Amino acid sequence: MMLIKKWKWAVSMAAGLALLAAAPYASSAGSAQEEATIRIYYGVQAGDTLYGIARKHYLNGDFTSLAKQNGLDPDEKLRVGAQLELNNPLVFDYYTVKNNDTLYGIASRYFSRANYISVLMQYNQLKSAQALKAGMALRIPLPAGEKRHLVQAGETLFSISTVYYKVSDYQNAIARANGMQVAASVIKVGQVLQIPNPFYRAEDASVGLSTSVAAAVLSVEIDLSEHKLDVKSGSKVLKSFSVASGKKGLTPTGTFEIAMKLENPWYSAKGIAGGAANNPLGSRWLGLSVPNTKGEKYGIHGTNAPESIGTNASAGCIRLLNEDVEWLYNLLPMGAKVVIHP
Repeated sequence: MMLIKKWKWAVSMAAGLALLAAAPYASSAGSAQEEATIRIYYGVQAGDTLYGIARKHYLNGDFTSLAKQNGLDPDEKLRVGAQLELNNPLVFDYYTVKNNDTLYGIASRYFSRANYISVLMQYNQLKSAQALKAGMALRIPLPAGEKRHLVQAGETLFSISTVYYKVSDYQNAIARANGMQVAASVIKVGQVLQIPNPFYRAEDASVGLSTSVAAAVLSVEIDLSEHKLDVKSGSKVLKSFSVASGKKGLTPTGTFEIAMKLENPWYSAKGIAGGAANNPLGSRWLGLSVPNTKGEKYGIHGTNAPESIGTNASAGCIRLLNEDVEWLYNLLPMGAKVVIHP
């Protein structure tokens, strides 16, 4: 157990969603620029929680990062009607398919040419279309990755958009995000589609998978009776570890997700600093989404008592050797599934 304390769309978006793309550190088109940030502004509704919003838009439960983005206390109750800023979400929105909808039509509504011209202006810090000048090196955001375009005499933002903007690209992006092999796949009335952020894909360098894909593919199964933890990719076991578990049935069983990740966690119950030799949590903490705990009470962590591995020794958490939990920590993304069997 652990004790740690304006790119606005022309279409009407669900939940009061407005989208913005910005390159805040760019001084002019063609200058040295940092990676642009894609932001959405989410209107809080009754019943919303930081965890739930992070789960929907980042496909994980990293509510602490979301709170930090917005200057909030992670334990603070959200105010209905407040606007949250979500930087580089993996999912913009969720759309429920209606009669006569097509993927092409849905893509056209979310990713219109007018919106694309707006994002070109935002990416390149152009205050107006007239600010475009021959010789500028424009950043061109695309679902397949960013390109550069050297502006020629006589070109306009509209003419440049005709070269790069294709609805079919966004149609394909929506299809891929929803597990469809081809954009022509049949969609059904009532089906809920993820509308992905086509300009930003977070990569997990340690495994070479996008965060959302890794969370879907990688999982953990823990057998308390055998004190064993299996790391799986799909149905294949990648690696197995011996673990310690809770005394007298204190470890919760069921299906959970990784809801928090911490390096060198503090052990607040006794005021022991992270990284200290006497810290019973060891070097890493992977908090589990056990209801009403926010990933702070039960988790997979290291240990300062390696002799306890293979026994029922903890107050409910799963212990691994520090080198083992560090390997696991580097592999598993937020949102990865963890199944604990009795």
